[in-house]
Amino acid sequence: MAVPPTPNPPPTLREPLVAAATAYARGLMPLAPTRVPAFLAAHPTWDGRGVLIGIMDGGLDSGVPGFDSTTAGAAKVLDLRDFSSEGRIPLVPVTPLGDSVVIAGRRLAGFGRVRGIVATGPWYGGMLRERVLGDPPAADVNDNGMDADSLPIIVGRAPDGWVLFVDSDGDGSLARERPVHDYLVLHETFGWHRPGEPPPLSLAANFQDVGGLPALDLFYDTQGHGTHVAGIATGHNIGGIDGFNGVAPGAQLLGLKIARNDYGGLSTTGSMVAAMDYAIRFAASRGLPLVLNMSYGVGNEREGAARIDALLDSILAAHPDIVFVTSAGNDGPGLSTIGFPGSARRAITVGATQPAVLAGEPGGQSGDVLFYFSSRGGELAKPDVIGPGIAYSTVPRWNTGDEVKGGTSMASPHIAGLAALLLSAARQERREVTAEDIRRALTASARRLIGTSPLDEGAGQPAIDEAWRILRAPAPGAVFDVESVDQPGATAAFHIAPAPADTSLRFRIIRVRGVGALDVTLTSDSPWLTAPGRLRLDARETPVTLTQHPPLSPPGVLVGTVRASAPGLDDPLFTLVTTVVIPESRRVAPVRVTARLAQGGVRRIFFPVDSGRPFRVRMSTAGEREHLIAALHQPNGQPIFGENGIPGGADSAAAIFDVDGSDARRGHYEADAVASSSSPLTALIAIDPAPISLRTMPGRRDTVQAVVTSLEDSVIAGRVRMGLLGGQRRLEVGGRGSADVAISIEIPPWTHRIVLDLELDPAQWPRFTDFGFTLLDAGGRILGKSPLNYAAGRLDAELPARSAALEATVVFSPGFAEARRLDQWAGRLTLRLEADRPVALASPDGDEFRLAPGGTATFRVLPASAPWPLPEGFTPLALFVGESGGIAWTWETPLIARGGASLPR
Repeated sequence: MAVPPTPNPPPTLREPLVAAATAYARGLMPLAPTRVPAFLAAHPTWDGRGVLIGIMDGGLDSGVPGFDSTTAGAAKVLDLRDFSSEGRIPLVPVTPLGDSVVIAGRRLAGFGRVRGIVATGPWYGGMLRERVLGDPPAADVNDNGMDADSLPIIVGRAPDGWVLFVDSDGDGSLARERPVHDYLVLHETFGWHRPGEPPPLSLAANFQDVGGLPALDLFYDTQGHGTHVAGIATGHNIGGIDGFNGVAPGAQLLGLKIARNDYGGLSTTGSMVAAMDYAIRFAASRGLPLVLNMSYGVGNEREGAARIDALLDSILAAHPDIVFVTSAGNDGPGLSTIGFPGSARRAITVGATQPAVLAGEPGGQSGDVLFYFSSRGGELAKPDVIGPGIAYSTVPRWNTGDEVKGGTSMASPHIAGLAALLLSAARQERREVTAEDIRRALTASARRLIGTSPLDEGAGQPAIDEAWRILRAPAPGAVFDVESVDQPGATAAFHIAPAPADTSLRFRIIRVRGVGALDVTLTSDSPWLTAPGRLRLDARETPVTLTQHPPLSPPGVLVGTVRASAPGLDDPLFTLVTTVVIPESRRVAPVRVTARLAQGGVRRIFFPVDSGRPFRVRMSTAGEREHLIAALHQPNGQPIFGENGIPGGADSAAAIFDVDGSDARRGHYEADAVASSSSPLTALIAIDPAPISLRTMPGRRDTVQAVVTSLEDSVIAGRVRMGLLGGQRRLEVGGRGSADVAISIEIPPWTHRIVLDLELDPAQWPRFTDFGFTLLDAGGRILGKSPLNYAAGRLDAELPARSAALEATVVFSPGFAEARRLDQWAGRLTLRLEADRPVALASPDGDEFRLAPGGTATFRVLPASAPWPLPEGFTPLALFVGESGGIAWTWETPLIARGGASLPR
């Protein structure tokens, strides 16, 4: 069935969030925190010139102001290359008829213009289909208010290589169109546009000759992320404003597309390694030092196990002069949330600060603070450093108005720019430096923010002038790496200790560079963590054992660091980081905490949870004008499903997390209250586990029984309400290799909301770099997308009102670390269809209970006539709400009658 195009809002004049000149005047590209302006004022030619920065991302729009040239007048963007295959255009031979040609039913006149450049055939035709590009307005490539156009492309071989022609102005003719070569040939871009307007999206051509036939990939940025990142690293005269620059405006750029943006910015199989390989060869052929920035990553299920980490470390070990900078991730403020490849040993992993100039809050801001979402270490001694995590930067024209973006994605290119400045200075002073030298200079120059630990910010925020002083000084004779013996893959010690006990912590110190014996002194910064006073390093690996003896109280997080120092060195050769978590309670019980927080400060509460037992977390402030941010993390560090990092205030403005029994997992959860950046506050944190358990079981005569059991030590009273939500079905899914896997589902017209949970085996997760999870309608329009950031994920979408069933497709898109892998993957998909409002279910036993400790009450659930039929294979889904003491807890559960029959239908 043909699907009509869906109109976007009528095209309007695009206005930036703030004019570029105003943004420049306000300092919204925050360079001062790392002292870049003063450094470049003192050394104007050390601005990155002579250095190449590769941006491994979802694309780069080189057609916007900021990428025209370097400070020295050289070409800014040297190449744009697609490794994601998102832009692949299938080509077929076409035969012109006189002065016109037909491509997939579309007739174009003016073919004489093509003959003038490509005198003889064969000619090839293809289509760029907007609908498969993802969401508007990015997908509205020709800017006509629709995102369902098919735009024809002609390809032929000119004397200087393959070229393409498009009807860029939409007049139906190629007569005035220019040929577009591979970007590497003439640095050409093109785009479709309205008359008199620039293209909303700049595209570049990547051609390959495959046995004499053309293969065409189009390079573009329909996410806006890579363009913004590139501007921070090395933009020059952003927005056409003289002097409005990124960190290293003299550096040149390499755009390396590793991700397809249609299904949510997914890195594709082998794309990271292929992009790195290309960039290394490209830089070597031109004799340019190379900095790679990758503001991409997903969450670790087990730190240190990711295959991509091992691959990147291997590549970087073989090319010790390549600096690789990557974002820590945005899963904070929970501990052990560093994603991969931020967990790679040889990567410089970057967390994010909120600069004072971009705090966005009035009042007494005294300086930069750490962004609450910046991922933290725990099992890893990461991040390495932090940098400004928000900026006004370059965006494609379709993304105008979104010039200010925030995240560790924005902090990473800032540090990559600092690396380029150091390499530029070293190159001009004829100094040979390695990536390890750059890391040492950045970390040794860094200073920590007040009230933070190495888990939050690593060494802290670098200062470029101090980093240059350190880089010029003699380097240590040896370089060492650290590994935990007790937690394979980890680079730090981390554990939860409900009962304090002396514990031995075993590490191995690995020599990366240098020879000869070296005696170091080990010094602990914490009285509960002890180390041998001296250690001799005279082998490739040296064992060392620390001892921790944490106090019984108070509950909280203890972070201790042992530093190894050697004569003649100001900075430690290596550090051993240890974290001990003391939960608020040894058993599941209510928790009440009052905490005073400084600006940007965090109070972490760890508490035990039982599987299937729902709980509520409530965070509020003591003062009416105080505001906090509340976050909740699962036992593996993963943020809870749904909205996280939510605002909270006093009384009724409290931030509340209600975790359903079906989502509650056994282990220690982490609840975090984060103060705003403008002022200190008093946080009130309350954790209330359900005082009852609830389970359903088949009853007599096609009924279901709900059994409620007291979990309290005293008498408890309350009520249980029951309702029918919709239906649920579970499916086993899987595939082999990296090809998309699709399953079709029919969504009844009564479905107001669909929730899909996907669970992969966590043991499989380290093989991936991404895993797409997308819901499409019959016309290919995206109804919802939620790429997995861990082995379990949730896609939650509200559906438009309709009178007929919706034919939909769930698409799984695995991206493996290694190319051409045919690994099998498997998972379980749970589909929940929910109506606009639940149908009340009754029980002849009433809904009230009064239970002694350990007592039970049984409620029979009578069949109800649902106003909506369930699709085949679905089981009725019920919601049980237990109320006691003014708090409600929920259990979503399917209703199964005796013999496995579902009830009711």
